[in-house]
Amino acid sequence: MHRGVRWVIAIAGVGVSLSLAALLRRQLAQEPRPTVATARVSDVGPPDAGSVPIEDPEDPRTLAPSRLGRVYVRTLDPWGLKPVPGITVALVSEGRPRRLHPEQLKTDAQGMARFPKVRAGVFTVCAKGPRHLETCQMNLELSPESSHTVELSMTERSTAAGR
Repeated sequence: MHRGVRWVIAIAGVGVSLSLAALLRRQLAQEPRPTVATARVSDVGPPDAGSVPIEDPEDPRTLAPSRLGRVYVRTLDPWGLKPVPGITVALVSEGRPRRLHPEQLKTDAQGMARFPKVRAGVFTVCAKGPRHLETCQMNLELSPESSHTVELSMTERSTAAGR
């Protein structure tokens, strides 16, 4: 591959990563959305005889289980040896339009965050902590009725600054 093409690909990759990080940062800073969506019949129009419940395309908790999978995220120290608790984890679908999963979770004492209902498809998982830099893993594919485990190595801010 030509040297100039490699630089263009590298710069494009950095641009995409920065854009995704900005989107997640904006979404994580917003107030949490209510867990249950409510709608009056008058809001969605009169039901017809053959109608079925309308799925909220942004909330996987309303989808049929056959269209969902499970995602487990484990955050570890830079050497992959110790779990890192208290890290905020978010999922973003790679479909068009990109959708932020309605829940952002914090890792437990074992460094685990569990998303039991995730829309099947391609997604990105990002994690960030108060003392840790944001870390993302992109283009992860989740099949319906399956599970995917992601391990992310977290880098402390002081380590990244060279102190």
